[in-house]
This record gives sequence, structure tokens and C-alpha cells, in this order.
Amino acid sequence: MIERYTISRQIKVYTLGALIGVVSGLTAVLFRLLILVISLVFTILPSLMGVAGWIVAPALGGLAVAFIVVKYAPEAKGHGVPEVIESYVVKDGQMRVRVPLLKSLASAICIGSGGSCGREGPIAQIGAGVGSAIAKYFRLEKTETKTMLVCGLSSGIAATFNAPLGGALFGIEVLAGGIVGFSILPIILASVVATAVANLIVGPAISFQAPEFALGNPIVLLLYLVLGISLGLVSVIWVKGLYFMEDIFDKIRTSKYIKPAIGGMLVGLIAILTIYIETMFGYQGAFKTAGPFGSGEPYYPAIMGVGYAFIDAVLVGNVALLGTGAAIVILVVFGLFKIGVTSLTLGSGGSGGVFAPTLFMGAGFGGAIGIVFAALLPFAVPQPMAFALVGMAALFAGAGRAPITCIVIIMEMTEDYHLILPLMIAVSAAYLVSAFLEKESIYTMKLARRGLHVSRGTHIGALKEIKVTEIMTKEPTVLNPDMTTAEVFEIIDATHHTKFPVIEDNKVVGILIAEDLFRKPKEEGKTHTVRDLMNPDFLHLSPTCTMDSVLHAMMDRDEGHAVVSNPENPECMLGYVTKADVLKAYEIAIIRLQKAGIDIEDILPVEILDVT
Repeated sequence: MIERYTISRQIKVYTLGALIGVVSGLTAVLFRLLILVISLVFTILPSLMGVAGWIVAPALGGLAVAFIVVKYAPEAKGHGVPEVIESYVVKDGQMRVRVPLLKSLASAICIGSGGSCGREGPIAQIGAGVGSAIAKYFRLEKTETKTMLVCGLSSGIAATFNAPLGGALFGIEVLAGGIVGFSILPIILASVVATAVANLIVGPAISFQAPEFALGNPIVLLLYLVLGISLGLVSVIWVKGLYFMEDIFDKIRTSKYIKPAIGGMLVGLIAILTIYIETMFGYQGAFKTAGPFGSGEPYYPAIMGVGYAFIDAVLVGNVALLGTGAAIVILVVFGLFKIGVTSLTLGSGGSGGVFAPTLFMGAGFGGAIGIVFAALLPFAVPQPMAFALVGMAALFAGAGRAPITCIVIIMEMTEDYHLILPLMIAVSAAYLVSAFLEKESIYTMKLARRGLHVSRGTHIGALKEIKVTEIMTKEPTVLNPDMTTAEVFEIIDATHHTKFPVIEDNKVVGILIAEDLFRKPKEEGKTHTVRDLMNPDFLHLSPTCTMDSVLHAMMDRDEGHAVVSNPENPECMLGYVTKADVLKAYEIAIIRLQKAGIDIEDILPVEILDVT
């Protein structure tokens, strides 16, 4: 019976994973269509208003996004993935149903109006919301619900970038921090199904246009190591810059509805400067003339929107054809601009992802480094733009802390598998440098700033995190040795306490529990006092003890109480602790572990036997 139940449960989870893949595939296609339609609407403004339209468009988009986020769905603010991580870690995979719908609309408006952000964050949150809703409808258990959440996020990423394995790894590595057992299979299944559905509707297409790069001279691997170290440093600057800008906007004393519009106006000003630089150097982005829905991509200044036209222009070598000096200026300046405009868009309250902007930056800085290396060592670097491709993965590895995902998804998005060694070296270097300089990733830093520190792994001994001084009663109800039993009964009636420390001359001399009052038979003509009934041999604890050691000490002595004493003067009581306080400490420890990102499994219900 157990085996049949396990098999049926697995079949159910696999089937629902496939269903989530279908829905995510359709949602990803519709989301791309929504962005395209909104883009065509907003790009009318520059054609009517001239260059000022590039300021008005993102400002209007910011107002619309603020209305949706502030009034209806605060979870739709920002880049989405941190909210999914929070749902996975703290909320057992539960998300509000309205979030996917409003997130898709807010992000499409933000991207379509020229805001600098990507599609992966929104589609990840949208897909996760789909998974959570399906799990709720079918009343799945906690573990299965969390698996469905990962299925939704992974399948959304997979369908968006035509990268089924990369999407699955993104969910496993970024969201869940590693999943073992059969939970991996429904995630892979959902990602494959979502990619197949998207390809069936819009046709198979790689995300980025790039020539076939080759490794060349093995000495170039040292140069890729330098690239990884450099972009590891840049990734820290990028992450800190994003949240620094968020802090600045938080300090601005104005309505939350206005802040995204202010950010949009500033993005528009930088876009106008970008247009000037494009004209001065003769740069042209590689915009697709025919999109998946029969309409070509509208023109945006390089640093606006998702920025794929810039990435394609870099990879195919259009930027390099401008000449060494001009190419380096374009790559570095646009990379720096992208850090600024993405920080303005998201820091001011916009809605969109950080994956595409990070790839943009990696292509820009990586391409510039590749051109420099090609000029210094032409025999070793025949294809300088290969550094742009590897730089995309390296920068995201440093910012997102998902090295395996970066290696795989870049190869899938370009269908180029020849740079596996440079990718492994640069990604590893960037990851290590970034992790050494900054503990949090671009995703977890947002949660850490809220007090939720996401970590991975198993935590043993929850009570080790709680000190006895945090739990003890510092001013307990105390008894005097000369009190009579009648007086003690009155105190019990008034306080409902059953365990009391006994204090004489400011020194703790014993412990009295309610049961002690009935321990000695009442003698004719004599009234017993607390001194007669108390236990002078009681448990003394140091204030440095943790609650797990307190519990063990109580179990060893078969006592449910202890006095916390001053180590230098054991007769001086600092506090009092009971077994009830141990239960209180356990509850606090569980809450802390959940906030720290530790997955606390459900406690199985006790089977109560009917003996009547």
C-alpha cells in the first residue's frame, strides 16, 4: 500500500509539473506579446514629440507601474525573484493569486515604456504564481507545493529563453538551493514542456545571435581567468549600486506614486545622451526586423528596455567594426550607463528583472576587455567578442551566485558549446571573488535588507541559537523561607504559578514547587513553612548557557526548573527558567531559522490512542 501510494503521489506531481509547464509556456508567449504591443504604443511618443518623447515615455510608464504596485500588489515591485525566494523559504510556497497577473502587467508596462529591466524576473514570478495556484487548487502538501513553485519559476525561465536545462537549473540553484530526490524530475519535465509549448507557438529561435566562437590558443585561458576576476569585482559594484539607489529613493520625501516617474525621467535623460553617443560613433543596434508575432522590434536607445539589440550587436561584431577606440568607448560607457539606468528603474520602484541588464553589462565590459587583449596578444585572441559572451555568464555568476546555471544557460541561449572551458574558468573566478567580497547575491540582498537572511543547508540543534538569558524570567515571583503553606497557596491562586525560587537576604536558598506542599503530612499543632518544604539542592545555570544545554541538564536531573546565577556569586539569582520556557525557546528558534532561510519541515501529528 505504501509503495502504491508513493507511485501515485509521484505520478500526480509529475502530471501537475507538466500542466504547469503548459501554462507557463503559454504565459511566457503572451507576456512577450504584451511587451511588444506596449512597446509599439510607447514608441509613438518619440515620433510625435521628438527627443523629449524618450523622457515622457518612461515617466508615464513609471506612473502606471506605481499605480498597480502601490494600490494592488506590492509584491510586483522590483525584480521578482526575491519575492519568490521568500515564498519558498518562509511561506511554504504560497503566493497570492493576483500577483502573477498584476506582475505581468506592471513589468510589461515598465519594459515597454523604456525602463531598463529584463523579462526573467517577471516571468519567474508569474510562473511561480501559476505553480502555487495549481498546488493550492489540488490541495498539495507543503513539500509538493514548494516543488510546484520551483516548477513554475523554472518553466517560465525556460520558455522565455528557449533554455530548458538552464531554466531548470535556475530554479534549483537560485530558488531552492538544491533539491534532491524525485522533486528534480517534475522541474525538468515542466521546463521541457514549457519550452516545447513556446516553440510550437512562436517557433524555435535562439535568444542571441552569435558566431561560432573557438577556444584558440590555450594561453587564452589565463586571460579568461583575468576576465572572471575583473567581472567579479564589477558584479559587487553593480549589486551594491542597485540597492544604494533604492536607499536614495527611499529617502526622497514624496508620494510612492511619483518616485517611479522620477526614475523614468532620469532614465530618459540618460537615453538622450545615449542617442547622442550612438550618432557620434555610428553605432546601430541589431534590432530584429521580424518578430515572432509578425512585427519587428521598435527602436530604443541602447540602454533602454531589455537591451538584447545591444547584446546581439556586440556578439556579431557590429560594435567591433567601429574601430578599436570607438568600440571600447561604446562598450564601457553603455555598460556603465546600464548600471545607472537599471538602478534608477528598479530603485525608484519599477517592475522587471535583473538578468537581461546583467547580461548587457557583461557583454559590454567583457567585449571591451576582449578588444584590449586582442590588441595586446593578437595571436591568442582572434575573436575578441568571445570575451563578451563569456563575460555575460561571468558577471551574472558574480551577481546572481548561480555558476552552473550561468554556464549552461548561456550555451543554450546562443547554441554555442565550444567555450565550455573559458566559461568554467571565468564563471568560477567571478563567483569566488564576488562571494569573498559580498555575502549576499543580487537576489538575497533584497531579502537580507528586510531581515530575512537566506541560507542553504541543514541546521541541527535549533535550541543552540537561543541563550538562556533571552528566555529566563528576570523578576520571577519569589517566596520567603518563613512563609506558611497558607500564604503560599494564596500566591499560587493569585499568580497561577507552581514553581518558585526561595530568597533569603537577597540570596537564593532553595526551590519550592506546588507538589512540595503535600510532601509532608500535617503534624498536630505545627504549621510548616517554606523552609521545611523547599529543596535546597537545585539546578544552578550560567547565563552563557544555550537552551539546548538547559534542556539536557533538566533531563539529567529530572527537574523542570533552574536558577540562572551569577558565575562569580552563585547565590545571586539573575533569573529563573522552567521547562515551559524551553518550549517557548523552541518556538522562537523555529521562527529565527525560517527567517534565516532554513527549511523547517512540518511536524507530524501525534497519534492519540483512545483507551476508553
